Amino acid sequence: MRGGSLLIGVVLLAGLAGCGAPEPPRLGTPGQKVTVVRGERTYPMTAEILGWEVRPHPQVPERGPAVNYRYRFSGTAPEVRVELLACAIDANRVVILCAGIHHPGIDDQWFGPAEGFDLTRTTAVVVFPDQLHTSSNPADPKDFDGYYPPRRLGPGDRL
Repeated sequence: MRGGSLLIGVVLLAGLAGCGAPEPPRLGTPGQKVTVVRGERTYPMTAEILGWEVRPHPQVPERGPAVNYRYRFSGTAPEVRVELLACAIDANRVVILCAGIHHPGIDDQWFGPAEGFDLTRTTAVVVFPDQLHTSSNPADPKDFDGYYPPRRLGPGDRL
């Protein structure tokens, strides 16, 4: 009887091995200006980092340095919401902090100030081309279109 239980356990594990969401794809190549993509599909839209600087945040200057950056989306997207990942990186291309940026138009954002992160090490602010927003629900087969966004990067990840 013990052999039968073992066989059933192996069959169950083998059946479950393919369940769940697939491994998320890798993010595309970051840059100062990128063309927006969603999987294999290219959008008629670009996102661009217009400039950045390290300085105290005007609302909390006592908390230390922060990175202020400006970005612009140009073009149109077939979806209502477009979200990309922007990151402050150091000279070794290691992520200091990241945040989502959203279409439409021109905007400015801040990384920090954040305790434990030396934002004065920032040597670039880059944007990744990959659409992070999924317009459907992977848990609901009738609504899911098969798109899994890439994994977001975090502090310490290397580009």
